[in-house]
Amino acid sequence: MRYRYRAYTGGPDPLAEPDPPTGAQARAVDELRALVAATEPDSDADRAELAVLEAALSRYGEGDRSALAETDPADLLRLLGPEGGAALARLAPDDHGLGPRELRRLGDAALRDLERGRGTRPGGRGTPAGPGGTAGEPTGAFVPYEVAGDRPLDAGATAREAALRRARAAGPSLLPEDLRAAETEPESAAAVSLLVDLSHSMVTRSLHEAAARAALALHALVRTRHPSDRVQVVGFGESAVELSPAALVAHDRRGGPGTNLHHALRLARGHLRRHRGLVPRVLVVTDGEPTAHVGEDGGARFAWPPAPRTVEATLAELDAVLREGAGVTFLLLADDPRLRAFRALVERRRGVRVVNADADLLGPLVLDQYRRR
Repeated sequence: MRYRYRAYTGGPDPLAEPDPPTGAQARAVDELRALVAATEPDSDADRAELAVLEAALSRYGEGDRSALAETDPADLLRLLGPEGGAALARLAPDDHGLGPRELRRLGDAALRDLERGRGTRPGGRGTPAGPGGTAGEPTGAFVPYEVAGDRPLDAGATAREAALRRARAAGPSLLPEDLRAAETEPESAAAVSLLVDLSHSMVTRSLHEAAARAALALHALVRTRHPSDRVQVVGFGESAVELSPAALVAHDRRGGPGTNLHHALRLARGHLRRHRGLVPRVLVVTDGEPTAHVGEDGGARFAWPPAPRTVEATLAELDAVLREGAGVTFLLLADDPRLRAFRALVERRRGVRVVNADADLLGPLVLDQYRRR
């Protein structure tokens, strides 16, 4: 069915903005409107149905992609016949999918919502995370605050600048041009792999939506503010696959058995190798311990309770990722004995960080960990 942002997140719907149909869609709309005009209704009910369809087609042609949701396809086929059904079918692929423009809207809206809601970094510690991301190491110099990006105001340097200005000429105790922030080294480009658990348990716990929204926001952040970074999103269930934003949104949310983190980490390692020279980072979003791995024949091996071989293969792949120089952060969305046991195993490894999360915190945490170099 057509993806709607309001139903997905409970927030504002950026897809409600006008989005005119393509040329092929416009022609199909014209055909349908001509059929409606040429149809003689057999009853008052049919006349009312045709009026509703005419109004919906008019709104659709003006850019309201949700207008046809008010119509019943079975009634349209009955009233307009096979020719009308064929024209309606040509609208279906575009109307029920997402184009690049809509995906950008969704990502931008997700990023905007997450940043407006977060204020400072989760936990209330650290530097406020502004629009530019976390900067590099301080150089010891100071720059005007208006060009400092997301760097915090430095009170000492600001007071010193104000005092020097007043020594040169009398004036107010503090002016906007006095504000100073610490200068930092340029931020290095990063190769980031976000691994998102798409298993059945994520669905039953209503965590899929938060994970997808975090991934869309991450893509938007990279596209708009860090275009030199290279971000990969991998979804993993019984097996793992690299997902574009469109594929992530369209993914079947019913989920399936298996949490094949082993395969996801293998795909992440390939991404890091393709982008050697960039800062390597891997973020893992999951609510359970690994229950599947890739066998020697390339097929998935699923077992519940988890087989020892699955844990061994997953940890071996994690160690291989760490040998690539990557920092790995696990964002855990549950707390149960088996997951705690797996957490204890990964926390022993140098370069691994484990963070507890929930649906509300996940998006801000993903953006926060991404910004850390």
